[in-house]
Amino acid sequence: MTFGTFHLYSKPDWMTDRDVIHRELEQAVWAEELGFATVWVAEHSARVYGILGSAHLGLAAIAARTNRIGLGTAVTRTALHHPLHLAEDLAYLDVLSDGRLIWGVGKGYDPLEFSTYGVDYELRDELWHEVIEIVIAAWREGNISYRGRHYSIPEVELFPKPLQTPTPRIYHMVSRSDSSVEFAARRLWPVVLGQGPDWDDTKRKMELYRTAARDAGYGYEDIEVAAASCAQLKQVHVAPSREQAKREYKQGLLWYFQTSANRAMFGFRREVQPYEYYLNHRNVMLGSPGDVIATLRDFRNYTGISNVLAWFNCGGQPHDQVHQSMELFSARVMPEFCSD
Repeated sequence: MTFGTFHLYSKPDWMTDRDVIHRELEQAVWAEELGFATVWVAEHSARVYGILGSAHLGLAAIAARTNRIGLGTAVTRTALHHPLHLAEDLAYLDVLSDGRLIWGVGKGYDPLEFSTYGVDYELRDELWHEVIEIVIAAWREGNISYRGRHYSIPEVELFPKPLQTPTPRIYHMVSRSDSSVEFAARRLWPVVLGQGPDWDDTKRKMELYRTAARDAGYGYEDIEVAAASCAQLKQVHVAPSREQAKREYKQGLLWYFQTSANRAMFGFRREVQPYEYYLNHRNVMLGSPGDVIATLRDFRNYTGISNVLAWFNCGGQPHDQVHQSMELFSARVMPEFCSD
């Protein structure tokens, strides 16, 4: 198994903007120091649960302070970016990081964010297809000339060009929908599933991914390589005992679910639930190192997912607590999966 970290930049009442930004940056640096493979940064607008409007800006700061760790967008809301500007910014990030960019793509799901930017939410499917087409073409060819329904770009050379060829790695970030899994499989892009799909649904989605990829004409070996790169996001907290972990993680986790108005979209009940409901969802991996090891093994064996993005700082967890949890995960959990 491989492990990454996820960073949403949530701002609960007990934190300032500066607290959020500086702590998330430091936690991403810790991720490299502690041996995590990747760090994934989200972008949101006008929402207190995510105050970073550009994943690319956040990742550029992380790139400047790290040397090895993969840098993933989770997600680039493609429908809310001008495609040429996006191709330039991401290429810059790839060069700055010496080829560590992982482009996680998604449509965006929040009507408020679309209205904030003056973009018609009903056009998001059309927009994101055009944007992805333009960005990939610009990277592959080094220049672009495009005339579509929503964008018209004259003949122009792309500067800078990404370091990875023919393009940086591309992942499709999937909240819940089967159609998104099929979309990714037809392109053989690995998927990163959000925290909502339960274990049964995750297993089914991986079966759907393989079926859609076979139907698209890909061979067994190529499909298995792509499937082996798929991942899921998990809220994670490790402490010396399960009781301590439950006690420590509660405030931030409940704040997040009480604040997020789109719980149902991610596979949770629409109404706010008691803490035990979220713990029993099994996508919250919490407890002693032994507890988390056992849960991860069961999850991998049941679903076929062999990569996890660990969300240690869900809901503005205390900074030192996040560090201690990450250290325990690195020292006690990760070594159990090094040779798996």
